[in-house]
Amino acid sequence: MYDLTICIPTYKRPLSLNRLIRSIGQCRFDISLIKKVNILIVDNDTNFSARSTADKLIAEFSGVFEIYYYEYTVKGLSNVRNELIRRGLLLNPDFLVFIDDDEYVTKEWISSLVETIINNNADAARGPVVAIAEEKCPDRIWCWFSRESYPDGSRIYSFTTGNLILRVTSLKKYNIWFDNRFNLTGFEDSYFGIQMIKKGSVIYWSDKSVAYESIPGNRTTLRWLMLRTYNSAITYTYMLKLEKEYLKLSKKIAVSTLYLIVGLLAFSFIPFPFKRRYWGLIKASEGVGGFAGLFNIKYYEYK
Repeated sequence: MYDLTICIPTYKRPLSLNRLIRSIGQCRFDISLIKKVNILIVDNDTNFSARSTADKLIAEFSGVFEIYYYEYTVKGLSNVRNELIRRGLLLNPDFLVFIDDDEYVTKEWISSLVETIINNNADAARGPVVAIAEEKCPDRIWCWFSRESYPDGSRIYSFTTGNLILRVTSLKKYNIWFDNRFNLTGFEDSYFGIQMIKKGSVIYWSDKSVAYESIPGNRTTLRWLMLRTYNSAITYTYMLKLEKEYLKLSKKIAVSTLYLIVGLLAFSFIPFPFKRRYWGLIKASEGVGGFAGLFNIKYYEYK
């Protein structure tokens, strides 16, 4: 049987943090696999907005699982995730599980993650993160929130920390940490995954380990989608430069050029009432982002 530490970074989301912890409390824990569960919360808000919520949850779930709450005011996505790793390792678990504070999980979530990583003797496993709109959203916007999916139990080649389990011995073996250069841009988990896979890490997909992510109204806008796509392209290009992947970089620039040309041509479709009418704007944003990344222009999404 295995000990788990569930790692949750939080920033000004006490209500959704409360919902997440309660959803974990509803999970069916396979007692043939899971011996102990700790929940580790690191609050990155200088006003410690999660403190009172955490205190109530610690008292309420006493005897079910241990909840540890820490305040950590050094800003940055990589910084807070590294703090979770440091504090998580002190609890001496077999696995670290990452889930974000704007998510909540299904009853089969944790047991399915553990089953997948154990049955495949993997270094890591991931599950689906299904987007849920907090407000009514038109199809022409919501169609861009579809998420990746793979056959259950298949090997995959990318990391995100929205729904991830890591084997602690593998983490120590590869000695990979979240890179501080991505503190304010995001995609720190993608670069973490690139480093893990370079070292030989093997990751599998757990299709039954479903988490849901709440998408607020300020993100279900065309402007947000364009900026997110722009930033994604910038960061991907930046990663290729860091890794000296010059062949892939040249392909990326060629694709960015194509997206710019085709995207601009597709602007004429915007007035027509079909679902993906904004395809041209999205692809043009991706094209501009590819060139911005080539010239070291950055977009700080998390200032």
